[in-house]
Amino acid sequence: MHVIVIGAGVVGSTTALALAERGLDLTLIERHVEPAAETSHANGGGITPGHAEPWNSPGIVRRLLTRSGEGEPFRIRPGALPGLTGWGLRFLYHSRASRYYPNARANTRLAVYSGHCLKALRERYELNYHQYTDGSLELYFSQAELDHALDLRRRIGDPGVEIRLLGVDDTVALEPALEPIAPRLIGAMQLPLHESGDACEFSAEMVRCARSLGARVLFDTQVLTINTENDRINGVLTDKDTISADAVVLSAGCNSPILARPLGLRLPIYPVKGYSATLELDQVERAPTMPLLDLEQRIVTARYGRRLRMAGLADFEGHDRSIRPERIARLLDSAATLLPRLADEIHSGKAVPWAGLRPMTPKGPPMLGPTRIPGLYLNTGHGSMGWTQAAGSAEVLADLVTGNVPGIDMRGLGAVKDERVKV
Repeated sequence: MHVIVIGAGVVGSTTALALAERGLDLTLIERHVEPAAETSHANGGGITPGHAEPWNSPGIVRRLLTRSGEGEPFRIRPGALPGLTGWGLRFLYHSRASRYYPNARANTRLAVYSGHCLKALRERYELNYHQYTDGSLELYFSQAELDHALDLRRRIGDPGVEIRLLGVDDTVALEPALEPIAPRLIGAMQLPLHESGDACEFSAEMVRCARSLGARVLFDTQVLTINTENDRINGVLTDKDTISADAVVLSAGCNSPILARPLGLRLPIYPVKGYSATLELDQVERAPTMPLLDLEQRIVTARYGRRLRMAGLADFEGHDRSIRPERIARLLDSAATLLPRLADEIHSGKAVPWAGLRPMTPKGPPMLGPTRIPGLYLNTGHGSMGWTQAAGSAEVLADLVTGNVPGIDMRGLGAVKDERVKV
């Protein structure tokens, strides 16, 4: 059985390895000259199963109205509204409590499963992606926000997510870099299951391992169309050749809807831009060791050796990939406020800026599994959870392709059978 995987981001590259491990004839196709050249290239780096809930929790309208704008975590540009309207209405529809909490449970279940799969990958292969495996800290600066977060996690209620509530003194003892902001802190959540790492380096490791098992990897190759014959998949047409296949896995992030549309499938995926800045540290001893999440400013930080990754924000402006200086300035200001001992370095002009598009579905969970077209599978639409859910999604997809029962309860997950009718 020959399978083609389209897209070598963190999800596609991990899927390619999972399929190669099952002995399938595998071809991975990527339009860029290297893996993880888009959304996975410089993301926030957090693997956060305890923070996998969708963004559209009940009350999202109020939060968007009060926290949207040039200097706010969220920004909606007027030019994006025509393409955002239909998706946005579904996004709000799924924010109802009756729909939101089942979706949040499904997303969290997949994320927890993925964490176990990632650990198993590390046991099978010698992987080096600057991983940190000793948990993370979610920081809170108001009692109301902390109470809201605790209530949200109680309602989701996944038993696989361990949470330790810390007071200010214990938070600073665990991460001394936070001592200067202790007077502003209310407390923190320590999530031992969380990890961090460089998703770009991990994707390259996945490609290396897949190749070692015989997978063919075609970089700098653009898939133009997914081909069918007698109403089933029979391969792809690229800018270089036609490649036959028994099945195709679409893991192309925000480009997935473009490739699916000629087949009559309308995938409800919208690109939500996030930003990051990566700083080579001179004063590494002043930097945090643990991954941090500042929910007030909606930013995260992670350490990769001497590099500090700062990431966050959410801009709704379609497929615009431009790096807007004012948004990078907002990100750096927030990071400097969180880590005042590093403020001079953060504002030194040495940080390397980046922007990427998160492939968001209106429900939250990704599109994972077979479609109504025989031989076409989806593993896409993970939003901000691609790095968190990559290993588990790959295992689920490989099980489905090979006719095995996935190792996870699939309720609330899976690709929609007829995307033209129901999303």
